[in-house]
Amino acid sequence: MKKSTHRGAMLSGAAMVLALSAVSATAAYAQSSQDAPVIEEIIVTAQKRSENVQKVPIAISVVSGEAMERANINSAEQLIQAAPSLTFRKGNTNKDSALTVRGVGTVSFASGVEPSVSTVVDGVVYARSGQATADFLDLERIEILRGPQGTLFGKNASAGVISMITRAPSQERKGYLDAAYYQGNEYRVRGSVSGPLSETLAGSLAGFFSHFDGNGKNVFNGHDINGYEHNGVRGRLRWTPTADLTVDLIADYSHNVDNGYADSIGTVFSSAYNDNVFLPSLKPLTPNDDNKDIDNDRDPSTKDINSGFSAQVNWSLGDYTLTSITAYRNWKNYQVRDGDFRSDAPSYVAVGALAADIRTEDYGRLNFDQFTQELRIASPVGHFFEYVAGLYYYHTWESNYFVRTVTSCTASTLAPVTLGALGTATPCAPGASTYTANSGIGNFQTTLENYAAFGQGTLNFSDRLRGIFGARWTHDSIDFVHRRLRTTGAAALSGVNPTFSGVGGTDSSGWSGKVGAQYDLTPKIMAYGSYTRGYKGPAMNVFFNMQATDNFGISPETSDAYELGLKSRLLDGRLVLNLSVFDTTFNNFQATNLDVIGTTVVSRLTNAGTVSTKGFESDFTFEPVRNLRFTGGYAYIDAKIDKFKCPPTGTCTALAINGKPLPLSSKHKVSINTTYFVPLEGQKFDLDFGAGVQYQSKMGFDINQNPYAIQKGYTTVDASVAFVSKDQKLRLALVGKNLTDQHFVINRIPNGSSFMRQITPRDGERYFGATVRYNFN
Repeated sequence: MKKSTHRGAMLSGAAMVLALSAVSATAAYAQSSQDAPVIEEIIVTAQKRSENVQKVPIAISVVSGEAMERANINSAEQLIQAAPSLTFRKGNTNKDSALTVRGVGTVSFASGVEPSVSTVVDGVVYARSGQATADFLDLERIEILRGPQGTLFGKNASAGVISMITRAPSQERKGYLDAAYYQGNEYRVRGSVSGPLSETLAGSLAGFFSHFDGNGKNVFNGHDINGYEHNGVRGRLRWTPTADLTVDLIADYSHNVDNGYADSIGTVFSSAYNDNVFLPSLKPLTPNDDNKDIDNDRDPSTKDINSGFSAQVNWSLGDYTLTSITAYRNWKNYQVRDGDFRSDAPSYVAVGALAADIRTEDYGRLNFDQFTQELRIASPVGHFFEYVAGLYYYHTWESNYFVRTVTSCTASTLAPVTLGALGTATPCAPGASTYTANSGIGNFQTTLENYAAFGQGTLNFSDRLRGIFGARWTHDSIDFVHRRLRTTGAAALSGVNPTFSGVGGTDSSGWSGKVGAQYDLTPKIMAYGSYTRGYKGPAMNVFFNMQATDNFGISPETSDAYELGLKSRLLDGRLVLNLSVFDTTFNNFQATNLDVIGTTVVSRLTNAGTVSTKGFESDFTFEPVRNLRFTGGYAYIDAKIDKFKCPPTGTCTALAINGKPLPLSSKHKVSINTTYFVPLEGQKFDLDFGAGVQYQSKMGFDINQNPYAIQKGYTTVDASVAFVSKDQKLRLALVGKNLTDQHFVINRIPNGSSFMRQITPRDGERYFGATVRYNFN
């Protein structure tokens, strides 16, 4: 019965899009055909060679850099506004943030696991999701490849790929300067210069600076929270000594400081402890679903330093192209966090029911190095057999230092008081009480190494029929060294396991691949179908609270994906409409299950068993008349837990969550954006109007299906109006974001059965601003 319901919803979604297309077509044909617009072709590199996106048999969403700049999309957190199948999960630090595609992704604090959604920048795979959370800078476009992409992209691509392509140096001197200011004292400045340096050398240099005070307050000290200060630079050189050889050298650096991401208290569950200790201590803070403020004696803080260098060489040998991409990246992350979420703990002697009345502080630092090398060859096009093949090597090393300090009140000279249902309690105060601090200090290092060989070919059976096949062999190895030292005692503290040291590792080899076909129904309509095998290597649960039971390896994650799609250019090139249906099953899904040590919630990586995602997607671009354009998409995604596998340690509620939705997945998401350019006769400027509507249905954040860890469905509306000079050099825009003032969160975390924590994004409120851009050449 459920399957019929799911199919009905999928078919209803498809019918809705097709009906809208029919209405749009009727409206378009009612317009005069004189000077009819034609939507430009989009060239992508989703199959490791430049191709028209309408000819590529993959479900792809493409967002141009220009569109992101106009819509104030500045990071992966906001990219979800333009791609319905994409979701961003914000953690307490960038290290713990993650992207999901079609409801599937990896969220973990462990250093021995990689994401299921791969982030690739200029052909370089970023090994950790946190590396890709910096501000976007000088992007040409972003390609979002939905579904397993392990054949050509390999590492951490069992659910999808986010491929970012930066702007190449131009052959003419040009550049831009862009400045923006928004309510909340948010401002951004970015710019770029590009042009020839000699007959064979061209270069570009881009930089940015951004600042935001924040969208909340720490009521303890009045400081702003959830703000940031980011800056960065990227340089690129392109050397073309001959017509057959091109060398690109790219270097980048960014420095990001965030006074967040703050855990605001949402729902607090009634209990003797909460009613008499926790809630009174939060005043004047009022916990609720809309709360963005905190009451912490230590402000949250995160600092990221990202840097890297890559060299890409493209060498044409006759009709063949050899490509080499060599890259090194370094990522440093620092975090400070208040772990008890209140400013006056401890308030009472921690005995009996008051054992949770403790102060917890966390400090962590991470240093991550990555080296990758890819070699590949691309055959000429236009023959019966076309192919791309290559070799890949990947090495990462991560070092973590983490300290958790737990302070309790162990004795007091103050007179006992009565605390309601808690009975008699002894209050604590400096000078009259004894405070005892215990710490857990963790040092752990993880090394990952990967070798792979891959190839994908196309058989051109006729001008209209093509067959696709590909495979990738991968070998992964993981090694770790871990030591955690308790400063006093051997028993577990709240949130700190006993002293532990261990050395170990795991390794595995596996296959991923693809087989499919595509057929041109007409010169403007292409249909395709494929089966794809995804693979993500083994993992280790290497994290601060690691213990002996975590020494075993976590099995590789595999996925089996079936997809049917249709890509079309209709109405004389005025409508581009792409549709896809998919059904993917993941086995040995690597996921996080929440556990409790003492009174502190911790996450534990495990093979969560079998999960699946199925659904329907559409992307469209429609230009009924010149200067009026609609873009957007709709996604129906049914991502669920088929059979949860209990972890060997910790709590488990498998029977309760089998058949339930996966976290970070909405069944329905819609994004519709429109631009309308109005030339003004006799004026020195033209008008450019923009508007966007985004909707998503309810979404849960907890794999254990906590009913309070849910964000209800919501709709946001953005709008802008720009004054553009006739020569297109100057653009001044007024921008309104989230005009309906819809509050929403992008994470809710259960703190055991005590309360819910939540994180509110920048766009979770209405705000206005202005931008100015000057293009020069």
